Amino acid sequence: MSYLATLSDKSILRKILSGELIIHPILDNRQISGGKVDLRLNNVFFLVGRFKKPYYDPVELLSSEETSEKYLEKRVVQFGKSFVLHPNDYALAPLFEFVKLPNNLLGRLDGRSSLGRLGIVVHSTAGSVDPGFSGHLVIELMNNGMLPVALYPLMRVATLIFISLSTEAERTYDVGPGSKYGFIQSLQDVESKLHRDRDLETIKRMETYV
Repeated sequence: MSYLATLSDKSILRKILSGELIIHPILDNRQISGGKVDLRLNNVFFLVGRFKKPYYDPVELLSSEETSEKYLEKRVVQFGKSFVLHPNDYALAPLFEFVKLPNNLLGRLDGRSSLGRLGIVVHSTAGSVDPGFSGHLVIELMNNGMLPVALYPLMRVATLIFISLSTEAERTYDVGPGSKYGFIQSLQDVESKLHRDRDLETIKRMETYV
């Protein structure tokens, strides 16, 4: 029986040096410690605001030329300046490092506890990073506390651990044409693509009339 293993800092560094795993740039070697890699904020934030329609309906958007990005307000923050996340604010934030996983590694993304103690929830859902992923990870930021919190570009906000798979994954992260999120490199394509789920077509066809 084979078991999955979490990589140590020594194994992570060895894979980075061999080019098998890419995490670039690493600004401080102390980002890699124990069994994790600390990741930093970029200087682009997408604040989730009011949607122009009464609600977000992925099935309705399926047959519409509109995109879901209408609810995002882009904020570009100068390095050295802060982005203030107020109570109940919710934002999407691409991370600074470019990450590329081989087909035999699964990533697990978690928030830092130091932010959690201020009420800042980092990446509350979708914490897994698929084998074959290539691009900038996008995290979710939610202020569930009572205090506005200043966040600075290049702050360490998340940690990434790696799980070695028993064999290479057959179905890896889709970065080809027509994929939902594709190659996230431009720090632009961050909005939800729920309306592009393939099973929505089936759900739509199941509509019945009384």
